Amino acid sequence: MDMKAMNNISYGLYVLTASNGSFSNGCIINTLTQVTSSPNRVSVTVNKANFTCYMIKASGKFNVSMIDVTADFSLFTHFGFCTGRWENKFFEFPFKRAENGVPYIPDHTCAYLSGEVVQEIDLGTHIMFIADVTAAEVLSSNAPMTYAYYHANVKPKPAAAAKAAEDSEGERWICNICGYIYEGHLPDDFICPLCKHGTADFSRLDGDVPEKEEPKPVSDGEEKWICSVCGYVYEGALPEDFVCPICGVGADEFKRS
Repeated sequence: MDMKAMNNISYGLYVLTASNGSFSNGCIINTLTQVTSSPNRVSVTVNKANFTCYMIKASGKFNVSMIDVTADFSLFTHFGFCTGRWENKFFEFPFKRAENGVPYIPDHTCAYLSGEVVQEIDLGTHIMFIADVTAAEVLSSNAPMTYAYYHANVKPKPAAAAKAAEDSEGERWICNICGYIYEGHLPDDFICPLCKHGTADFSRLDGDVPEKEEPKPVSDGEEKWICSVCGYVYEGALPEDFVCPICGVGADEFKRS
């Protein structure tokens, strides 16, 4: 199967933002769709591994900023190449807050909308949120950026990305779909933070691809629990009231390793 054929499906590109308490986060998506006009409802689909997905589940609301053709690659690296679990993406980054209290991106975007979740659909690796549109505003007359425009004009070509990484130490893997570079040993369950493709769509930038190690079994009497949201590992018997110290989810989001 030639996965590059999927690039010919017409998508827009967006910054999806959410807040939970005083903390806000955002990520890049290409899955905004209007599903009905009366009532005015949209859907967004987000990988469960994204911290933004957890925040939408917790708060029930989000904003979508519609990226336009004036945006450069730095916007995608900022919201797509790092996780909000370890970095405040809005620190010294220009944003405004909508009426729902959630940030939206005013620069290099042509519009934004606010959504209030009315339904969640579990799609296995992703959650689809269906939401009522509670606010919307046109921000500029610039044309919205499409997935095709991004691939043709914004995304660095693989050769340029490889050259930029050639002086780095260790393993380097490049996403064949969007050009994202991962440094280090690529986990079997890794998901590209920009285009959400799995390890099957990554290629080694240097040398031969090593065989991936089989996971080591947990020895008898030694329990290990992995947070399905952020990957935090807890060793020992997991208390029923345990709360993940990294992302704040409860014991029901942990799986026995």
